[in-house]
Amino acid sequence: MIEFRQFREEDSESVRSMMREYPIQFPTFVIDRYPLRWAQFVTNGDESKSHFIVATKLNKVIGHSGYIYNTELNMYEIVGVVVSKDYSRNGIGRELLAIISSSINQHGSQKVFLYTLGHPENQGTINFYKSIGFELVNYEEDFFAQGYSRVTFLKELVS
Repeated sequence: MIEFRQFREEDSESVRSMMREYPIQFPTFVIDRYPLRWAQFVTNGDESKSHFIVATKLNKVIGHSGYIYNTELNMYEIVGVVVSKDYSRNGIGRELLAIISSSINQHGSQKVFLYTLGHPENQGTINFYKSIGFELVNYEEDFFAQGYSRVTFLKELVS
């Protein structure tokens, strides 16, 4: 049985390990952002600024997602959506996003956005987000580095 719970500091290495399974989605420069995000969440515990959850099976972390408040856009941003390759295509990512979206909605937000990498090998991820109601609203070629474009998705949240 898969359970979902709040991220804890001791989950950090398990999540980073999962992220490393997907180097196209999570190159090192992306993974390196998370320890600070997690530390701020664990320290502050203020869910209006950020929140992270994990999916577990038999006490092993098999999925992760979260949100941060993006002050530049004045909106919540979904971040760090990852499921272990051993458990992919079982609805875990979809459930993680549903839980995170519900939490964001409870803070009074009517929409949310997320970024993912635009890369030919990441087309499955782009298709996944489209299939669950995210609208592709921007594609910035070579945003991060040559070959690493930034794709922006937006989703209206249902109250």
